[in-house]
Amino acid sequence: MKNDLDKIKEIYGESSIYELQENIEELISNMKYLSSLGFTDIYDIVSTHPYMFLIDEDDFKEKVDLLIKKLGVEYIEKLEEDTSLWENVYE
Repeated sequence: MKNDLDKIKEIYGESSIYELQENIEELISNMKYLSSLGFTDIYDIVSTHPYMFLIDEDDFKEKVDLLIKKLGVEYIEKLEEDTSLWENVYE
């Protein structure tokens, strides 16, 4: 995870690391939820969309579920091919 934190710090600034630390419970819970859905590249997702993981756990699940429903059964492959689709979780 250190390399991922370095990448986050480089892209989003040092304050982003502090925000992740302050919201560690949401971060971990939301990471576990993605893992339960079958995602294996969770650390990559966190490093490219760290603020998405700071969303309240219930809101995160609801928004991810809506995105999955929109993308269909091959949602993992679609999200791996186009990581910008994760931005739908911010809406």
